[in-house]
Amino acid sequence: MNFTPKQQAVLLALTTEWQTPMQIAGHLPNEWGNPSYVNELLKELMCEGLVQANPVVLGLYRLTTDGMARKALELGENQ
Repeated sequence: MNFTPKQQAVLLALTTEWQTPMQIAGHLPNEWGNPSYVNELLKELMCEGLVQANPVVLGLYRLTTDGMARKALELGENQ
């Protein structure tokens, strides 16, 4: 998958810890930091298997194993 700059920014802001869209938005440039917009990007990344939604507590997200690998790849390409 080729990421848009916004998808890439959300991927790089995510960790393996559960986070809300508001927390993720706090790591993005202000023009991209709208939590509802972050939700849309999270859904796209979930479809790719890179992000997992918490099955018990709604509104929490984290990277999957594939997401961690892709984030590492993205970080390597940006160096």
